[in-house]
Amino acid sequence: MASSGWLGQDIYSEEEEEEEGSHSSEEEDNSSSSSKEHLSEADRQQQDEMRRKKVMHIAQEIMSSEKVFVDVLKLLHIDFRDAVAKATRQNGKPVVDERILNQILYYLPQLYQLNKDLLRELEERVAQWSDHQRLSDIFVQKGPYLKMYSTYIRQFDNNVALLDEQCRKNTALAAVVREFEMSPRCASLALKHYLLKPVQRIPQYQLLLTDYLKNLPEDSEDYKDTQAALSIVKEVANHANDIMKQGDNFQKLMHIQYSLNGHHEIVQPGRVFLKQGILMKLSRKVMQPRMFFLFNDALMYTTPVQSGQYKFNSVLSLAGMKVSKPSQEAYQNELNIESVERSFILSASSATERDEWLEAIAKAIDDYTKKKTTFISSKSQEEAETIVDDSAPLGAKAPIWIPDLRATMCMICTCEFTLTWRRHHCRACGKVVCQACSANKYYLEYLKNQPARVCDHCFAKLQENTHPGGDPAVACCIPCDPKRDKVVSANTENSSMSGYLQRSKGNKKHWKRLWFVIKNKVLYTYAASEDVAALESQPLLGFFLREEKNGPAQKLQFKLYHKNTLFYIFKADDIPTAQRWIEAFQEAMILEQ
Repeated sequence: MASSGWLGQDIYSEEEEEEEGSHSSEEEDNSSSSSKEHLSEADRQQQDEMRRKKVMHIAQEIMSSEKVFVDVLKLLHIDFRDAVAKATRQNGKPVVDERILNQILYYLPQLYQLNKDLLRELEERVAQWSDHQRLSDIFVQKGPYLKMYSTYIRQFDNNVALLDEQCRKNTALAAVVREFEMSPRCASLALKHYLLKPVQRIPQYQLLLTDYLKNLPEDSEDYKDTQAALSIVKEVANHANDIMKQGDNFQKLMHIQYSLNGHHEIVQPGRVFLKQGILMKLSRKVMQPRMFFLFNDALMYTTPVQSGQYKFNSVLSLAGMKVSKPSQEAYQNELNIESVERSFILSASSATERDEWLEAIAKAIDDYTKKKTTFISSKSQEEAETIVDDSAPLGAKAPIWIPDLRATMCMICTCEFTLTWRRHHCRACGKVVCQACSANKYYLEYLKNQPARVCDHCFAKLQENTHPGGDPAVACCIPCDPKRDKVVSANTENSSMSGYLQRSKGNKKHWKRLWFVIKNKVLYTYAASEDVAALESQPLLGFFLREEKNGPAQKLQFKLYHKNTLFYIFKADDIPTAQRWIEAFQEAMILEQ
């Protein structure tokens, strides 16, 4: 690409020289034309050489990836069988019936022999590359045998399910599998991780041969064979997709897997792609765009990088996950995700998009839970309730962190935050607290029992849970700031209206954006939406409103009066919001009979 850009730039400069030198002699023109032809020929040679190197590099990649794959097949067909045989000798009786073991490792002996032969021929071709720059004819010759992959893929889900079932019933086999997975040979990866590799190999052939063909000149002796090999591989891949009965889904999973930077196994047995899209993920200070992928067993989020590529961030199991929307109307585009590993706030571009995601995630969680409940039906009822119960004790699940900008004061003692008196987050409940109210650390289960900062309230609860009946080690702080009129949370439920409004004390006074809550016919004013103490509280009985209807901008405003004296002017972000506030104010101003 760089070469062609440089070439285009060079031609452009020569054209400019031709225009500027229009009065030059004919000899100079001839000389310029000659050098131009010479330069173009040199560039063509350079491009051809680069393509030859690229083709050789891809050939080496095909061979080296085949070497890795054959080693995986050896691990499954030879090494795992040896581990089972060793355990059988130590126990003095078979760890697992030979027929069952053969079914779990179904068709791996045939694939191992096929790919071992394929690797040998590829290694010979790459070693003699300078003499014969060909390898696709090998795939053409092996074409009929590649259909063995279809047989393996047809039984893949059943064989993996059989492995899971045998490990549940057969503790001896489960111990062998666990020990084998923890061995250096397995690199601490699950056996199912390796059983999946043959399913993924055919699409890998397709990608590699496509790249190889793209860089081959059409007059290459390997060009037609590569076209034929690619056709065979595509046919096997399509047949495999039909067998899995999820052709589009399988391709989608493979596409997602290849769009991630680094090595991440997205294709999993039984995994189904459901939905993807950009959502804003709320960090402590700002909203940041993340690409989310919803599957029938997990929610994955990534960071968009460039040209359809993504940086992997995290994948969260749907087990124990909860999704909800906030109670405050001001955050109508947001939804809350709570899981064991991580919890956070997401924001969609509209309330409609938010509801679509909310419905999709909630349905996926419900379906996943039902599937798991059915799966464990053979277990005791007590075990089943433990698995599907979503009420986790404090510290067992990651909390949703309250964003910094939504709290101007400590959510325990109500002291105001400043440049020197900073915000801290409780790792148990997610609240924003001050240093004095979060001086303790506690071992939290979701952090793998690592010590983390917790607020005084959570520290007392966690100690009480650990030592029931004992005295809490720390007395909780009591809000006592006399500047606060009402210790009523801005995030209070059962309010008739809540949200941000701009407020002014007169027509020429400056506007200030504050959070307001109307509850029990009282207007509470807060600096931010998660503050726990109101700056002001004003009963609304005896007040009345006047609406402004002169123009679009004026319709956003309404004025609060008491005995014909202007009290405050309010301004909403849009007309519908202004109308809802007006109705809430008017309802709170009337004494119910």
